[in-house]
Amino acid sequence: MTSFLEQHLFACSIKNLTGIECPGCGMQRALIALLKGDFLSSLNFNPSLIPFLLTVLYVTLHIGFNFKNGARNTVWFFGSTVAIMLGSFIVKIISLH
Repeated sequence: MTSFLEQHLFACSIKNLTGIECPGCGMQRALIALLKGDFLSSLNFNPSLIPFLLTVLYVTLHIGFNFKNGARNTVWFFGSTVAIMLGSFIVKIISLH
């Protein structure tokens, strides 16, 4: 399955237009690395993938089991994921200069 994914990666239109990686760049490669069991490479490609996957898992479980503070926790999960994504994007931008 990972070889199929590696052969069919989508190109980032933002990177193609500007030459700068967007906050989501590396997400596909991070998923492939994670599926291969390479946790550190996954974090290097895009550190927000794992929090994103945890958020999706939590929301799915919340829909099924209706957790007591599920909505509030979902906001925290989502906010943390966005903060990690933006933080890594800022680091990428700074490291270009």
